[in-house]
Amino acid sequence: MIRHDELAARYAGRAAFIDKLLRIFESTQAPVSIELRRAAEAGDTASVARLAHSLKSSAGNIMDHELMALAQAAEQSAREGRADCMPLAVDLSDALEQTLALIAASRPKP
Repeated sequence: MIRHDELAARYAGRAAFIDKLLRIFESTQAPVSIELRRAAEAGDTASVARLAHSLKSSAGNIMDHELMALAQAAEQSAREGRADCMPLAVDLSDALEQTLALIAASRPKP
């Protein structure tokens, strides 16, 4: 879940920048959910690690600490070749989809 209060404090007085940041997150991370699922289905630990690493940074930028922590766990599991890697990748995909849905829902309706 995005901590909007922390996001607003980090970028104080820059509401337009926050909106742009969230839009960039949406556009760049939307395909990652599908890519994570494909990597999990294929047992591709290298792709899970790469995708989770990238998502970890992006989640931090928008102050979604839970998503960032899950991405970190999935990345570490993939790098270590642990058995929980693929379930974590699917969980990460689910969490990303929830974050994307919350961002979309928070937009003003035209």
